[in-house]
Amino acid sequence: MASPPFDRLFEAGAGQGLYALATSNWETPLGTAAFFLKTMGRQALTRMAHAAAERPDEVDSVLDHLLPNAAERVSLAEQFPPVPGGEYITPTVISRWFEDFRRLVKKETGTRGITPAAWLKALGAPWDQIGKVFFHLAENRDDSTGLRPFAFMATFAHQSAADNQIRHLPLSSALKLHEGNHTALLAVLQPLQEAARESRLLQNLLESGKIYSPLAWSASEARDFLQDSPLYERAGIMVRMVNLWKKAPPKLQVKVTADTADGEKAVHSSGLSLSTLLKFSVSATLDGRDLTPEELEELLNNGDGLIRFKGEWVRVDAQKVKDLMERWNRAARMMSSLGIPLVQGLRLLVNGPADRLAELPEPDEDCLMEPGGNLRSILDVLAGNSPVPVPELPPHLDRILRPYQKEGFSFLYRTTERGFGACLADDMGLGKTLQAIAWLDTLRRQGKLETVPALIVAPASLLGNWKEEAERFAPELVLRIMHPSAPDSWQPSPTRMDTPCHAVITTYGMAVRTPALADLHFPAIVLDEAQAVKNASSARSRAIRALHGERRIALSGTPVENTLNEIWSLMEFLNPGLLGNKKSFEKFTRSLERGYAPLRRLIRPFILRRMKTDPALLPDLPDKTEIPAYCQLTPEQAALYHHQIETLHAMLDEPDPAKRLMLVLPVLARLKQICNHPAQFQGTDDYLPERSGKFLRLQELCSSIAARQEKAILFTQFRSVIPHLHDLLSRVFGRPGLTLHGGTPIPERQNIVSSFQKESGPPFCILSLKAAGTGLTLTQASHVIHVDRWWNPAVESQATDRAYRIGQHRNVLVHRLICRGTIEDRIDAMLTEKRRMADDLFSGGPEQWLMNMSPEELKKLLCQS
Repeated sequence: MASPPFDRLFEAGAGQGLYALATSNWETPLGTAAFFLKTMGRQALTRMAHAAAERPDEVDSVLDHLLPNAAERVSLAEQFPPVPGGEYITPTVISRWFEDFRRLVKKETGTRGITPAAWLKALGAPWDQIGKVFFHLAENRDDSTGLRPFAFMATFAHQSAADNQIRHLPLSSALKLHEGNHTALLAVLQPLQEAARESRLLQNLLESGKIYSPLAWSASEARDFLQDSPLYERAGIMVRMVNLWKKAPPKLQVKVTADTADGEKAVHSSGLSLSTLLKFSVSATLDGRDLTPEELEELLNNGDGLIRFKGEWVRVDAQKVKDLMERWNRAARMMSSLGIPLVQGLRLLVNGPADRLAELPEPDEDCLMEPGGNLRSILDVLAGNSPVPVPELPPHLDRILRPYQKEGFSFLYRTTERGFGACLADDMGLGKTLQAIAWLDTLRRQGKLETVPALIVAPASLLGNWKEEAERFAPELVLRIMHPSAPDSWQPSPTRMDTPCHAVITTYGMAVRTPALADLHFPAIVLDEAQAVKNASSARSRAIRALHGERRIALSGTPVENTLNEIWSLMEFLNPGLLGNKKSFEKFTRSLERGYAPLRRLIRPFILRRMKTDPALLPDLPDKTEIPAYCQLTPEQAALYHHQIETLHAMLDEPDPAKRLMLVLPVLARLKQICNHPAQFQGTDDYLPERSGKFLRLQELCSSIAARQEKAILFTQFRSVIPHLHDLLSRVFGRPGLTLHGGTPIPERQNIVSSFQKESGPPFCILSLKAAGTGLTLTQASHVIHVDRWWNPAVESQATDRAYRIGQHRNVLVHRLICRGTIEDRIDAMLTEKRRMADDLFSGGPEQWLMNMSPEELKKLLCQS
């Protein structure tokens, strides 16, 4: 790349110009002055890199190494090339240049909150390599005997040259260079000592002192070096294999191929399950190519270590390969008539949890597990990589579902029809319920829900939401509730079903208290908010796992909240045995400290996870998604609410609209207070969450938000309830939030906004609707929660726009807490029915539309049970 004009480099200051020259790798030759300045800047960065390698956690002392000392400043001024203006370059000018350079780097590291060592690492080669020890392995061109075909040398990266390449010193020279500097010596030797604790080869090299000299190595020594290379790299030593291999030489491995016993039939059969039997075969492979018996014999007869095979060096541990081949062939013969369960085969393929059959050897790095053609086809189908037909959606659902929701429906169908359980782990607001309803309605249309209905298990607060969405999106899917609060609660019976239906929804608590559910074999089971069964040893989780279902799905935006044991509990419901028993899984997870790839590969076909921030979804998502959060009144709330309704009847008969309004408005306010919490209506401080369905729903909703480490703003029209909401949410989020209301001093308001807008600021802010519904910018929040309903939708929209405005880069979810069967529910329904007229209809507030209602209309609105 060509270099920009020299004078433009220094437009933003001397420090910026030195930085641009020092880190450049331009192809265009530089002028004399620019080249001198480039060298000057690179020397400064080199000094800083050495200091950062010695003291990686320090800041100011490392940055000080950018500054040349007094003697160096004088020397640089004297050596400056004779160019126009060069006569003005003095030691003082050079000092100012480097001070500017230091300020620039300090500002960058401070803004990003990183150390100079991390800043250099981000610059990449060569700056992240200076000060490090290198191990080099190459072919020994001077070996005429063939006994020592490899050469080894340890070096120290000393400085960066103008060509952007590292200049190395022998390790012995590095020790002399740092003689007397204990910190620098320790920085060189500590990685060697750390790696030597686990590497016998390096330990011997250090104890003998051979590490400081070039060495000629045998093939077995080179093999030992390659085996220990990961240890060296973890300790911070750079490993380079010169003109040999990019990473490591090809290795002879045993290949075990697992495949279905009944061929192609398993790919398309709906009878496939985790108990499907697999057969396996054994062969040898080298760099992805299967070897013939003759090639394998040639390799095994040529000894161990690194050997020449068809013109290249390959790694061979002959005895180990022979032992593995013998053990796997013996196991294959023993299992030929039995087969192994698919669940076990899947674990073998990813080196997963180890509770396998005793006859099977333990796979390791010398054993490559692969799926055969039929099994690979099954896995491709599950992963969505191989297209399979899925039923067409009814026209109304086909119009409603977004492309990613159709993909979710397809995932649920293709996975469950092949005998596996599926977890739809979409983020909050992406429509998991709708996708599950589309799946259930498909089963209904196929006649699979006629004899026994599907079972849906969900938190109590979501029963009404499921029923309403089913009625709205799949009206032919008959859904009934099994709960004492339902007027016609469904009852399980192993001999006959009462009133026919296609799906039954119940709570987790009811599932525990109704053992008769375990006597039925459901065509499908759906767990909503499936993190409810994350504790595998709880009575709830055990009761759910005892249910029998031909198809099983789980819906959860947070499939793992705290520990990996939660994923075991979820998968044990969906695909029993996939993750082994609990003890072996816990042992397996302890081995995953360096990466979770084996676990991801094992569960990936059965979990579909999409985030609302996924760029692929943005074209299909609205910028603002409104989600009603339905709540049930507690018995105490219901009693208080109905008592207030009784007092309304006489008032509504008042013929004068103005007088009637004056009587109704106070009762309306009391009804809204009761919906929030009985204590608010009673004027007490007893705000236990258990007394309010809305507080319980808010607690549940904010737990999901907190689990994703997202932020929320909450609006209420009642200032008195704000402290109690704050107490509740402080427990949920684990730290306090912010509050803003009419009593908040004006100067303090901006401080509250500034604090919330910091990424590390408080996780929630509770605001009174009138005091904070306009004028504030709170774009750190991706959730807006309306705790109680304001009857003017324009006011609610203005409040929502505190988060949904310019500067917001996340999709905003708007949650409106609505108590079922109350005035809140009726107003929400009215707004939904008359959405286009809503702004005009309610623009004058409740007074206007209440004044215009007849007594009969008011009774229907306020008193309908």
